[in-house]
Amino acid sequence: MDPKNIQWLETPDPGCTPAELPFLALEDTFVSGDRSDHRLSIRYYRRNEDGALIGKVFFGPGTQGPPDHAHGGSMAALLDEAMGGAAWLAGHPVVAAQLNIKFSTMLPLETPCLVEAEVVGVEGRKIRTRGVLRDMSGQNTFCEGEALFITLDKGKIGQLSAKAQIIVDRMRQKNSDPKP
Repeated sequence: MDPKNIQWLETPDPGCTPAELPFLALEDTFVSGDRSDHRLSIRYYRRNEDGALIGKVFFGPGTQGPPDHAHGGSMAALLDEAMGGAAWLAGHPVVAAQLNIKFSTMLPLETPCLVEAEVVGVEGRKIRTRGVLRDMSGQNTFCEGEALFITLDKGKIGQLSAKAQIIVDRMRQKNSDPKP
């Protein structure tokens, strides 16, 4: 990837700080775990003003669907992770129960994009989120979504596998750290 693109990915916008998402501790996840930059290159940030999750992203050649454009499934997967990440960032360890994605226009590969996601409602264990994927200027929307996530029982997360324990430990550490 072009060094200026890497610099853009890794530089927080004004009013944003790097997001501490527990699942990012895993090295080989479908959306954010590709270290080769062949699929998706993404860095997550928290917008200080309202706590929304912001992601800077490039869709690499491994996301291709229509020639020279990102596959809709890769766009939906990104929204799934970002909307779930917004819930985790707000303190809700969740898994997806329902995703509704609306595609607006095709996304050319290697286009610098911004994904934005936020929690819009909490009813017991039901966490509702919404997200949008736009170009860097914010003028062109590629897709947007709404989702229903279900909060996992914190005791059961650790029973999933040894890898899940990494996430649980990260979450406990985050919850015990003093707030700035």
